[in-house]
Amino acid sequence: MRGTESPRGERGTIELAATVERARTIVAARGRDVLKARRRVLRRGDGEAIHDLRVATRRLQATLEILGHRLPDRPRRRLDRRARTLRRRLGAARNAWVLSELLGRFRSVPAREERKFVMDLARRLERSAGSRPLNDRRGLPGIRRRIRTLLGGMAERAGASAASAGDALRGLVRAVLRARADIRDGDPESMHRLRIAIKRYRYALEALTEAGAPRLRPAIRAARSLQSDLGSLHDLDVLIEVVRRDIHVPGAGGFLRRILLRRNRLAEKTLNRLAGFSPVLAAPAGGGIRRRRAGGRVGPPPREVQVGGTAA
Repeated sequence: MRGTESPRGERGTIELAATVERARTIVAARGRDVLKARRRVLRRGDGEAIHDLRVATRRLQATLEILGHRLPDRPRRRLDRRARTLRRRLGAARNAWVLSELLGRFRSVPAREERKFVMDLARRLERSAGSRPLNDRRGLPGIRRRIRTLLGGMAERAGASAASAGDALRGLVRAVLRARADIRDGDPESMHRLRIAIKRYRYALEALTEAGAPRLRPAIRAARSLQSDLGSLHDLDVLIEVVRRDIHVPGAGGFLRRILLRRNRLAEKTLNRLAGFSPVLAAPAGGGIRRRRAGGRVGPPPREVQVGGTAA
């Protein structure tokens, strides 16, 4: 996909007039979300709990990135690493739960061999998901101490002047633009990279909104909707790889053709939506927010973003 050059030269920033104390409140809230979700995983270990913890770690990391200028560097980096470790420890369990749920939609396929293959595969995935010892604290490292260390370091710096989040936002927009430019006819690898880039961009916009940036809701909704399509595409791609490993099993070939057809239709729909997707950019000072349009053009500033009385 062409026409998504970097927004180099967009030198403006979004000024966050939040004090360190307000930033501390936001980080503490995101930390509590992670702790609460982690307790649910240790207690229940089901797919919903796993999903909630992975989302909570991403939101915490987005907050650490957007409010980075407000935070002590070493504790921030250590907390970011631990949040990433938590999420990655849950990756295999997440895939098993998601694929098991996805296969449930295919249990009524008309071909008998396909139906048997789907049911057998679903049972294997359910056993795999249920066998992972997520209630073992040694397999799911703690994060409370690192949250406390960061919050304690922030308390010592309370009252500092306003900080900019523009650099963080521009970096995330560049990542989206690069990933979009690298798409090769909707292949799994490039679409997965784009999914991750849009996910990080969306959570950053949510962190900005929580920090006081107005009028970002439409951009968040657009990113969330596209992320949902890309997530469904990714789940199908993972399922396709699992089925290919069992291609010798009766019914696997027919089922593979069925899900490839569904995958290709969803990829076409997603690529069409990408053509009109415009990530929000930090515009030059006094120019408001601009959107990067498909084709590399920058449209007129549809609105001015103002945070705490300071215009971008």
